[in-house]
This record gives sequence, C-alpha cells and structure tokens, in this order.
Amino acid sequence: MGLKFVLLVFTLLIAFGSRAEAASAKSVNFASNTPTLSGTLPLVVAQEFGFFAAEGLEVKTVLIRGGPTAMAALVGGGVDYTLVAGVAAVRAIAQNAPMFIISGIQPYMDYTLLGAKGINSVNDLKGKVVGVTGPGGVAEFAAVEGLAKKGLVRDRDYKILYGVGNSPSRAQALESGKIQASPFSFLERIELEKKGFPTLFDIGSVMPGFPFVVIVSSKQKIETDPEGIVSVLRAIKRALDFLRNNQEKVAAAVIKKNTFGDPASVRQVINQFANVYSISITKEDIESLIAATRIEAEAKKLGGAEKFFTRQFLVKASGQNK
Repeated sequence: MGLKFVLLVFTLLIAFGSRAEAASAKSVNFASNTPTLSGTLPLVVAQEFGFFAAEGLEVKTVLIRGGPTAMAALVGGGVDYTLVAGVAAVRAIAQNAPMFIISGIQPYMDYTLLGAKGINSVNDLKGKVVGVTGPGGVAEFAAVEGLAKKGLVRDRDYKILYGVGNSPSRAQALESGKIQASPFSFLERIELEKKGFPTLFDIGSVMPGFPFVVIVSSKQKIETDPEGIVSVLRAIKRALDFLRNNQEKVAAAVIKKNTFGDPASVRQVINQFANVYSISITKEDIESLIAATRIEAEAKKLGGAEKFFTRQFLVKASGQNK
C-alpha cells in the first residue's frame, strides 16, 4: 500500500506539473497568408518537434489571406508576428505602417513561370499576354522582375493582364488561350506540369538571395516584449537546423498530420526547401527589396534601410542555445 501511495502521489505531481507548465506557456499568434506546406513548414517543425515549447511558447498559426490584411492584423494587435512577402513588408513600412522586419525566412522566390501549351521558351512570349492575380501583388512582381532578368521588358515585349484570378483560374486561362504564361508556386507547378503545361524558367534561380518571405512584428511588440521575440526566433532557428538534418523524420511527422497533401508531394516540398529556409537577413537584403519595390525615394526620406528592419533580436537568437 505504501508503494502504491507513493506512485500515486508521484503521478499526480507529474500531472499537475505538466498542467502548470502548459498554463504558464506564453500564447503567441503567428499569421500566415498561405495554407501551403512550403509557406508554413518552419512553423510546423517548430511546433511538432517541441522547439516552441522549449522556449515556453504556445504558438498558434492563423491563416489570414492577403499580405495587407495580415499586416493590418499585426498592427491592430490581432497577431504577434506575420510571415509576409518582403516586397509587401517594405512597401507597408514606407507608408508608415508601425512595424519592422525582424528576420528572414525564405530567401528564395518560390515561383516558376509556366507557359500555355505550345509556348516552349521565353522568346515565345514576345507579343503575348502574361496573366497575374492583381496589381501590386507578388505574382505580378515575380513575373515582371523574372522576365526582366531574361531580357523581356513589360509593355514592349509582352503585356500583363490583371484580374485573371487564383491559381486554378490562371491555369484555366492558360488552357483557353486567354493568357500565354503565368507564375505559379512550387506545388502548383508540380500539378500543372503533370497536365502538360511547360516550365519556362524558375524565377527564383534568376533572382538569387532575394528575401522572398520575411517575419514582421509590430513596433509595440518590439518595445514591450523583446525577450519574447528572441525566444520565437531562437525556436525557429533550431527548427530549421533540425529540418536540414532530419528531412525524413520531418516528412513522417507531416504526413501523419494528413493536412498537406499526399506523401509524395510532402516529400517533394521538404526536399525542395529544407536547405533553403534561413532567418538570416542583412542591410543589403533590405536594400534589394527597396530597389525591387521601387520606393528608393520614400526609403531615403525615412532614413534608409535601417528604418525597415532590426537585427538585434536575430543576433541574440543566433548567438544563444537553450
């Protein structure tokens, strides 16, 4: 009886201790404007393998479609951090949005330009139409900048058509001949290639080192919870280190969740991006975003690239292990 009583007390202590630990975990809302695995994999790994928990964080990922909407939620206090396109972030900050880029996450443009059937090279696009979702969006930026790197100039060599719609709509527009090319993300590209749409070029390969997706937080968060920001970035860094060295283990955990497609697609995404993600970001990266967004004049008025980002938390997160 004495042994049973001791075991019972020990079990209860563990249970109460676990509940107390869970109750003391700091709640964090992280906005993402895409439900895709490539767009959320760093957060998934940090959650599934306990890196957030090790920092005393209970992180919830909130899907908010559209970069501007996600950043509005950030400024309004609805979320603590958001993953957002780098060009959208610098554009918002140039318009006095009270936020800062605190780190990178995806220094690679996850877009491929696909053509309609019969369009087999970039030169075949001369005099043709490239379809995008809307003005000022990431798809338009990817198409125009990518084609410029290939020597084609907008309005001289080809036309941009707005309002073509989301990815399925753009694929249908390719099929019908309404447009002759459009940019698609990695997973979309895989599916469309199966249907016979030709890949013209990988946009990321002609724009290397470009901070495609960054992590942004509000000025209020930066002022009131600096240690919390360090903890979040440290957890993500540890998750990315783990991902690079344990791709199959990560794949197994993601497949078990059964929320990101079939096992083959999950493995393709993980193999494609495991060695790409990085929280690193530099002044030169921010300057490239400013130049690409063509807001040099606004940036100069604000005081330059340093007014768009801060590396203080990144430096601390990268220099500490827990």
